[in-house]
Amino acid sequence: MVRDYPKYKVAAVQAGPVYLDRPDYFDVNATLAKACTAIEEAGKNGARLVVFPETFLPGYPHFSMGLQTMAEAGEFFHLWKQYLLNSPVVPGPETEKIGAAAKKAGCYVVIGINERDPEYDGRMYNSILFMGPHGEVMGTHRKLNITINELFFHTRGDVTRVKPCDNIRVYDEPLGKLSGLICGEHFQPLLKQHLIVEGEQIHAALWPGLAMIKTVMLVMTQALCVSARCWAVLAAPYIAKEAVPKDTYPNNHFHQSIGGSCVIDPFGNIVAGPLYEAEGILYHDVDLGLIPIGKAESNLVGIYDRRDVLALARREQPFRPVVPMEWVREAAPQPNDEQIAALNKRLAKLESKEDDAAGN
Repeated sequence: MVRDYPKYKVAAVQAGPVYLDRPDYFDVNATLAKACTAIEEAGKNGARLVVFPETFLPGYPHFSMGLQTMAEAGEFFHLWKQYLLNSPVVPGPETEKIGAAAKKAGCYVVIGINERDPEYDGRMYNSILFMGPHGEVMGTHRKLNITINELFFHTRGDVTRVKPCDNIRVYDEPLGKLSGLICGEHFQPLLKQHLIVEGEQIHAALWPGLAMIKTVMLVMTQALCVSARCWAVLAAPYIAKEAVPKDTYPNNHFHQSIGGSCVIDPFGNIVAGPLYEAEGILYHDVDLGLIPIGKAESNLVGIYDRRDVLALARREQPFRPVVPMEWVREAAPQPNDEQIAALNKRLAKLESKEDDAAGN
């Protein structure tokens, strides 16, 4: 049976969240409505996969951490609380609305969220939310390593596959094998190799769209496409001057969000975009049939695979802050009856040899 390599339209949403003025900043409901409108528009234009930027809901932490007075520190604590309260739980009301929009549009949606952990109050993740075309939550990817000012807000993701977190998973779907990474994760060779070994074909690259990483953002995503022989839909935000909160910290990064969304083919070519200094939805028709053509030359799971020399090990169970003492006892290997009998037999032989040696 000949394997089918589908062709379909993808969409990269380049937009900014809706912000309020200082000190609250975040408006999760307005940003959610903006996302649902974009999903509906992309669906009407025939997109089967719609990708949004990093932490689009409710927004990326562009705020300055260079606090100089206790008054500023107090405002930061308020900001931290507002970020938490405006962040979605998975599943929750926000995912229901995104799911309804995805179902109506008949498309997959990949969107960056600041995910609030319902199990541990006050715990937040820089996450990717994967939604299916029937409105279902497929899972989330929680950013494994947090970058610079994100450290004030986000907990590093673990690698458990307990729902809703299916970290570093590749979803095998009718549109191909889908996964994604966030910003600096595109620097991590082992993480990228994991996606390659799992057979990723369509990659969602979520970035903050900062001018300071304009070149890096493109180059690192292109490098993954060439190595994996996969397509990438890169989504980055653009925040217009009039959309920046008033009276914010003077060294914030809002002005740095210039976009850069694009689509990259399995040979590293930018085939749509990059789009800068504007909001918009970037479209392109992808053909997964280009993937085996690329793998004829370079195939890290085929002719270039040397797992006998280098291989990956992946943890699948989470680290828990509190565990029953019984777990430690049960986790320790316990010898069975056959092993005990064999050990007794060896002991008897050793004792016999000692007796013989003593007699001589």
